[in-house]
Amino acid sequence: MVAKTSDKPGPEAEASYDALVGRLEKVVEALEAGELSLEQSVERFAEGVKLARDAGHRLDEAERRVEQLVKDAAGAETVAPLEREPT
Repeated sequence: MVAKTSDKPGPEAEASYDALVGRLEKVVEALEAGELSLEQSVERFAEGVKLARDAGHRLDEAERRVEQLVKDAAGAETVAPLEREPT
């Protein structure tokens, strides 16, 4: 029997935002402990940068998907993109 393959990556192929942040926290803790060699520190730092970028991309994707329901002047509900607060 041949198993069907899906075009979608499985949950293990694409880590969740929470998993990325959790791993990033562990990387930061390891770096802050100061017990790694220079080589290990550089490797962990590079991993941390990648994790931070991946998590940032996840947040950007989520923001693009978030929409809010608003009512126009006539009372009809319309969908509008979530507006960013000024920084």
